[in-house]
Amino acid sequence: MKKICLITLHRVKNYGSVLQTYATQYILEKMGYEVEIVDYYPSRYTFIGMLKRIKNQNRLLKKNVLIRLAARIIIIPSYILRFNAFNKFIHKYLNLSKQTYKTFEDLTESVPNADIYITGSDQVWNSEWNGGIDKPLFLGFVPDNKRKIAYAASFGMKELPKNEINEIKALLQRYNNISLREKSGVDILNSMGIKNAVNVVDPTLLLSGDEWRKLSSNKYNNKKYILVYNLNRNKNIDSYAKNLSQKTGLKIIYLSYQLHEFYKEGKMVCNPKVEDFISLIDNASYIISDSFHATAFSIIFNKEFIIVYPDKYSNRLQNILGILKLENRVAKDANDMKVVNNPINYKEVNRKLQRIREESLDWLKNSME
Repeated sequence: MKKICLITLHRVKNYGSVLQTYATQYILEKMGYEVEIVDYYPSRYTFIGMLKRIKNQNRLLKKNVLIRLAARIIIIPSYILRFNAFNKFIHKYLNLSKQTYKTFEDLTESVPNADIYITGSDQVWNSEWNGGIDKPLFLGFVPDNKRKIAYAASFGMKELPKNEINEIKALLQRYNNISLREKSGVDILNSMGIKNAVNVVDPTLLLSGDEWRKLSSNKYNNKKYILVYNLNRNKNIDSYAKNLSQKTGLKIIYLSYQLHEFYKEGKMVCNPKVEDFISLIDNASYIISDSFHATAFSIIFNKEFIIVYPDKYSNRLQNILGILKLENRVAKDANDMKVVNNPINYKEVNRKLQRIREESLDWLKNSME
C-alpha cells in the first residue's frame, strides 16, 4: 500500500479547515492509500499565537496597548472553548504524524517519509492569511525526486502580490500535478506560464450527504430554525436573518466563535463540536452565511441558503455558485427576499455536482499514477 503525506491547514480552528482535511483523508483512504497528515503546527495557530494576532485586526488594537490587552482578556474564554472543540476532533479523526513540526526547518531536518506528497485544500497559498509565503504548504521540504501534487489548493485572492510571484512560481514548478479550488487560481498559474492546472471542487463536496451524516451528531434532528454563520461580522447578514425570521416565524440560531456576541439576534451557539456543526446545517430550514464551507455543506444537504458576500476573498464563493448556476442565491441587501421566494432546483444542482465530483475524483486518481 502506497503512503501519502498530506499537508494542509488542519490546525486552523475553523470548521471548514478541519472538515476539508477529514474529507481529503477519507477520499484518499477510500482509494486504497495509507494517509498521514503532516502535523504542521506553526506558532500562529497556537493559543498564544492567535492571541498575538488580535493586534493585527484593526488600527485601534495596533495603537492602544490597554484596549488590546482588554480584547485579549475578553476573548480567552471563547478561545478555550474553541481549542477544546477542535482539538478533540483533530485527535479523534485525523491521522497525524507522530512528530509535530513548528517550522520549515523542522520539516527539512526530518522529512516525513512517503511515496506521494500532497498539498491539500483551503487557503494554503494565501500569503496574506499565512503571514507570507509558507514554504511547507508549497511542499518546499520534499525532495525533488518525490511525487508532488496539489488538490484543490487556493490562493484566496484573484491576483498575487508582484513581489511574491517569482518565488511562488519556483515552488509551484516542482509539482507534478496541480489542481485549484477556484478558476481564478488556474488563471494565476497560467499567467506564470504553468500550464495544465485544473479547477476541481473542494474536498468536502467529494463526499455525499449520507457519508457526512455518519460523522454528524443528531443534536439538531427534527428541529426547525434559521442558521446564521456570519464569519465577517456583516450587519447585512444579521438584518437579513431578522427579516427572514419575521417572514417565516422561525427562530434564529446564531453560530459564533465568540462568547461576547451573545447580544446578536436569536440563540447563540458558541464553538459547538464539529459533529454538531454538521448537524446544525443538515437540519436548518434556511442558512444565511458568508462562509464558503457553510455554502458547500448547504449544497451537499440540499438546503435553502442565502449568501451575503464578504468584502474580501469572495471569489471562492463566486466560483462554486457559478459552477452550479446558483448565483441567484446571493442577497443584494437585507430586504432581498426574492432569494427565499425561489426555491433551489436540487435535481439539477445534484446532477451538476455529481458530474464535477466525478471529474475531480478522476483527476485525483490519475494524478497519483
